[in-house]
Amino acid sequence: MKTIRLGIIANIGKSRVVEVLPEFLKWLNSENIPFVVASDLTGVIELKDQDTLPSERVPDEADFILSFGGDGTFLRTARIISSRQVPIIGINMGRFGYLAEVGVAQLRERIRELLAGDYRLQERTMLEGTVDAAPARQTFFGLNDIVIEKGGFPRTIRLETSIDGVYLNTFNADGLIVSTPTGSTGYSLSVGGPIIEPNVNAIIITPISPHMLANRPLVVDGNRTVEVTTHTEADQFQITADGQRALILKSGDKVTIKRAPYKTRIVLFSGHSFYALLRNKLNWRHQLNEK
Repeated sequence: MKTIRLGIIANIGKSRVVEVLPEFLKWLNSENIPFVVASDLTGVIELKDQDTLPSERVPDEADFILSFGGDGTFLRTARIISSRQVPIIGINMGRFGYLAEVGVAQLRERIRELLAGDYRLQERTMLEGTVDAAPARQTFFGLNDIVIEKGGFPRTIRLETSIDGVYLNTFNADGLIVSTPTGSTGYSLSVGGPIIEPNVNAIIITPISPHMLANRPLVVDGNRTVEVTTHTEADQFQITADGQRALILKSGDKVTIKRAPYKTRIVLFSGHSFYALLRNKLNWRHQLNEK
């Protein structure tokens, strides 16, 4: 079997992490599988004589990252890894996971498969958002989406939107979601956006509670650049990337969103099917002859 070093990043707010991780680390030691653990775990589990590093440095010392939590933890892990492109294995410690697919019961089996080379890598598009506003240019990244929204302001905002410099529309809405195919099953889906296969080169533009029924979601080529200038009577609005608040901007500020120069690499094991995942997570019907 190939010698690899695993990086461990976990959501310490989930009680199951404290229950599962200590025994798993003991097993890794018994199997002589080297690993490095994010140092924020030292406060919740015992880590005698184990290598620890700040979570931001774990990808520098690991061949693969195990992300213990849910989809939110996976998204955070993807941002930590950023351009280093270390492959991620999502360990689902919650109830609902599109990205964190590996269950706790499968964990040891999946690690053995990893060591045996029985896996494949899938690259997922990330988005890069840029704002040229005072006091300085700011750039942020998202695996799922970048969302422009009104925040606590009670009225709709106007989102003047262009594609590759060509005017598209001014959306009167609560906000606008610009998402990747990975993010098409997230916030975008909840407000009526389409589901896109993860390997499709596309960007989805979905208005949030638009004032006009004709303002529908739009799928554009993944090589496009989306520019949004937002106008609001409250004189400010907010941007989030993957559900994390990025910044507060002033009315009239422009946000430029495009495909990031790097991708997130996800480890998939045998039996993975995007269609089966959708069926299970969305409770779609099974075939009539299935019991």
